[in-house]
Amino acid sequence: MGEERRLAAIVAADVAGYSRLMGVDEEGTLRSLRKHKRELLDPKISEYGGRIVKTTGDGILSEFNSVINAVRCCLEIQKEMLLRNEETRADKRIEFRMGINLGDIISDEDDIFGTGVNVAARLEAEADPGGVCVSQAVLDQVKRNLEISVEDLGNRALKNIEEPVRTYRIASFPRNESTERKTDTGSSFKAIPHLPQRPSIAILPFTNLNGDKNIDYIANGIGLGIETLLVQLSGIFFVNASSHQGYRDGGVSAAEAVKEFPVRYVLEGAVQCSEQQVRVIVQLTDLHDGALIWADRYDRELDDVFTLQDEVTHEVIKSLGIELLYGDMDRIWLKGLKTKNAWQFFLRGISHIYKFNKADNAVARDMFEQLYKLHTDKMIPPSYLAWTHFLDFVRGWTNSPDSSLKQACNWAEKSVQSDEGNNGLGHAILSYIRLREGQHDEALALCRKAIGFRSTCPLALGQLAEARLYCGDAQGAVKNAREALAVRGTFPPQTIDILATAYRDSGEVDMSISCATESARLDPNHTDAFVILCSNYMLTGLAEEASRIADKIIDIDPSFRVSEYSKKLPYRDIEKINSISETLRSAGLPG
Repeated sequence: MGEERRLAAIVAADVAGYSRLMGVDEEGTLRSLRKHKRELLDPKISEYGGRIVKTTGDGILSEFNSVINAVRCCLEIQKEMLLRNEETRADKRIEFRMGINLGDIISDEDDIFGTGVNVAARLEAEADPGGVCVSQAVLDQVKRNLEISVEDLGNRALKNIEEPVRTYRIASFPRNESTERKTDTGSSFKAIPHLPQRPSIAILPFTNLNGDKNIDYIANGIGLGIETLLVQLSGIFFVNASSHQGYRDGGVSAAEAVKEFPVRYVLEGAVQCSEQQVRVIVQLTDLHDGALIWADRYDRELDDVFTLQDEVTHEVIKSLGIELLYGDMDRIWLKGLKTKNAWQFFLRGISHIYKFNKADNAVARDMFEQLYKLHTDKMIPPSYLAWTHFLDFVRGWTNSPDSSLKQACNWAEKSVQSDEGNNGLGHAILSYIRLREGQHDEALALCRKAIGFRSTCPLALGQLAEARLYCGDAQGAVKNAREALAVRGTFPPQTIDILATAYRDSGEVDMSISCATESARLDPNHTDAFVILCSNYMLTGLAEEASRIADKIIDIDPSFRVSEYSKKLPYRDIEKINSISETLRSAGLPG
């Protein structure tokens, strides 16, 4: 048979992290791939009228006569793979990335060629593990026929493709009960802890070998200081094991907490002090096979502890093969805090602030005030001072919320005066304040600057999600809120509320109900979650259910008024606030 030119829907798929999987378990990976192909991919592609053109070690190229069937097939495969991976260890999960393009192809015997094929392959490379990316041509054909939600990734310059290609990520798709994990309250909320493509690492709290509680802060502070450096690296996915609620409550060990996070590496350390000397022993372990990647011992004077933290962080970067972006090396290190005793104030401050309670937050503030007196020209002290006042405000640890927020603003403004030695905390906090002042563009710019300084910080990611939400970019807010939940490793109601609201505003009401239900389960006295639920039920025509939730809101807060609630919504679009308010009043909530 000679060459034939025709229009077709082309699907390119490969396995995310194939080399890593083969390195962990070559035989098991090949066995799993054959099983998935035999039991899932081959039957599904056939069912939807497609044909597999060729397979490679980790990839499949297929074509369909119908672009709608091509998309349906890919989504069915990805939903089924979610189920299959639920009981699989994170390091052994097979996750496909898929790209779909509608274009002209040349068929020659048993193979297909052409730009249409190349675009599909490049779109697949843009997809997340377990995700699907499509071209504009595909979206134009399916958007009126399939109930999907997409995220516009913009024009992408794809490798070896002359013109940029408008690219879309399918953000959600029709669900059925079998694809959702239920909680004990009926919520189908599920954070997605997929193992990321970037090197992923968690830090266990450093051990105090002296046994003297009075110097716990040195061990805690050194470990947390290294964390503050790692969280600023764009090439790493960082999770702090001590953020796990069960670990903080004493119910699980840090090692057990790590098992619930999508990380491959763990950094552990032990600290021993003698007068003005400190010995730090650190090791980096690959959780997949238990192999020790790197270990070392450092003997330093305590006044030199910042250099020690920098050196450990640098060794972690080198061991994981992280490629730093231009400027990362100069920006992230705690250099410049050279004054005698500066190390004490920093380590004590950071050790207390991460305990997240009112008393320790006050101690942390005192420590950072002392550090600021020594270094009024550095950005680190005012950024942490802003954070202590901000925590007082958002956690309700203050008798004067307005005063605490004003103090947070003042210190945050000091902390953003220079990019040198900046950690981005002040930018994230100031963004929150500017958003509520109605300065939407500045709030968004500050968020993006914060992410530039601390790419895997849940505070910065969560604030970016909130800014995008209230600026009208609900789909972008969904993406950032999900990232904030993933890197935090825990699921605070406030962040889930942002995600729930973003889902609602982007039209994915079922997903919003799922998230808000989980938020309400985590904190039954949290009215915001119930307000989101109430609006969702009204939007889906379930007026009776909305009325029941409205009664629940009044039970929790008898003084609740829609007009007061709406004042807290800093949407750029005033009509959006009016629409939400009217929806809530229609459910029976008092105006």
